[in-house]
Amino acid sequence: MNGSAVAGDVFSSRDEQGGFRTHAALLLVVVNLALLVAGVASSFWFFGANIGVAGLAVALPATSLCTFIVLFTDHRDIRTAVMGAFTVLYLGFVSATFNTEFVTMMNDQNGFGRHVYDSFNTFMLVMLGFYFGGKAVERVMTKRSGGSPKDHSAD
Repeated sequence: MNGSAVAGDVFSSRDEQGGFRTHAALLLVVVNLALLVAGVASSFWFFGANIGVAGLAVALPATSLCTFIVLFTDHRDIRTAVMGAFTVLYLGFVSATFNTEFVTMMNDQNGFGRHVYDSFNTFMLVMLGFYFGGKAVERVMTKRSGGSPKDHSAD
């Protein structure tokens, strides 16, 4: 690919004129960073209330939801939006390991948090496999038929 996008190309972060889609990127970065900073900051002592990782527990799904809404609105591709949302959630879980309360919760081998984290790792591997596998099949079908992937929905 030469870096320019064709109209309706959901595989690219470029618009029809070849420019970068700054609106969606800025919205994702600003809103997700604000939510994550608020979630992480709420777990520190200077807020006065000892809420532990509750703020982080709210911020992580909120960033994921924001990512889904922005990507789906921008691309109109449900697969990209779902994969982006779960990737942001997964990266949030990984970054949460820098919080000592989160690490303490994860050290309990029989705890609920540990089981959720282990299951989520497996879930992400399956999601990545189906996402990239589906995109590859979609591209192969598009190249074979010379048309859009939507043409094969009746098959």
